Amino acid sequence: MINRFKYDTKEHAFREVICNWLGEYDLSKLHYIKQYEHFDREHDQSTIWHKKFYEMIRSDISFDDIYVKFLEDVVKPRFGEEIIYQKIPTLRIHLPGNVSVGEFHKDKYYRDIEWAEKVKEINYYVPLTKAYGTNTIWAETEEDKGDFQPFDTDYGECFEWSATNLTHGNKDNITSNTRVSFDFRVIPKSRYIDSGHLTINTKIPFGIGGYYEVL
Repeated sequence: MINRFKYDTKEHAFREVICNWLGEYDLSKLHYIKQYEHFDREHDQSTIWHKKFYEMIRSDISFDDIYVKFLEDVVKPRFGEEIIYQKIPTLRIHLPGNVSVGEFHKDKYYRDIEWAEKVKEINYYVPLTKAYGTNTIWAETEEDKGDFQPFDTDYGECFEWSATNLTHGNKDNITSNTRVSFDFRVIPKSRYIDSGHLTINTKIPFGIGGYYEVL
């Protein structure tokens, strides 16, 4: 399943908040500020911008207000029931000459596979800059098909898909632009099961009140 849809950037002004937090007007030019060695899986969340984003999201409600409204207005109606959503979305920064995720993978291989295949999380990819060619996500269209395609899109559009089962990742960014995006996971409440596990990087419980919240 891969769906693509538009949303109102005036109602859900994510980019304005992130630009303000990072102190940068043009997110696509972050590479002029600082470059990094080629990322691996252990370090792809280690930039100065990631640090600032995660600090601010815990102390400033401006992003969360927009995020929850987006979930209420745009995402939740697609399920027709209460949803369990990722409380703090994941920031991605794809600099020229680098990747934003350290390796191609299926999300279920970083989790309990039996749990992941039961709850069937749905992923949402929300670029804040133009995402195209080698600076965006590449994913197969069906599990193990291997026909990788880019998620070409722009600010104001969102991809809905299953990272649990579809192999995905990044190529080295040979464009002249940085891609900044965030992504998050949603589970219909009727499919939710507490996994009893911890997240890889932050060791937060994969449960409601930890990694997830209810809406």
